[in-house]
Amino acid sequence: MNTAALVIADTDSLDVLVAGEAVLGHAVRGVLGAGCVDHVRIVAPARQLNSYESIVRAVPGAGNRCRVLPCDGSRVESIRVAFESLPAGLEVILLCDAARPFVPSPVIRAVAETVAPEVPAVVPVLPVTDTVKIVNSDEVIIATEDRARLRTVQAPFGCTPEFLHTMCIRGIDPLAQPPDSVHLIAGHQNGIRISTPFDLAVATALLNEPVSREENA
Repeated sequence: MNTAALVIADTDSLDVLVAGEAVLGHAVRGVLGAGCVDHVRIVAPARQLNSYESIVRAVPGAGNRCRVLPCDGSRVESIRVAFESLPAGLEVILLCDAARPFVPSPVIRAVAETVAPEVPAVVPVLPVTDTVKIVNSDEVIIATEDRARLRTVQAPFGCTPEFLHTMCIRGIDPLAQPPDSVHLIAGHQNGIRISTPFDLAVATALLNEPVSREENA
């Protein structure tokens, strides 16, 4: 399987350290550690290019497999820039969110292995465990959503090159707007997105758990 990963690093906080390594470093390390990716493209804001390049180069095994590309456009534009830099002949493309640095290797491999001509798009999800209420414009509860039908979407989003080409033409970001036809597989609680100080504290705690480290192998 010839696979590429596009790591979208479009925020300024990916140099924050978790257990002594930048969030972006953990994300790239996780992608490479999955053992199923041949090419990695990291798309970063131009103002962060040098900083993020240094972080990526410090990751063992990055070498010639990783390239950091500048893009100050939208998320869709970042995906397009990374996509167009890839070599021909790929079978699977993984869209990875750098702010989800601790997605376990088995989840990444499962996404990559599930993508096929008959299953052109795959994403990991988790069941919703909170009670979800529907409110009106006055913030009054009017109904309770059936959470059995709800899922939280994680990353990576895996797809065929043809599928991603279509998404780029339509201006759709699959990470933000997964198509209705996407195939769902089981995600993992460690695949949280780090966007607040609380998320960072949770991620640090997860990384320090021996069981968590084993699950990422």
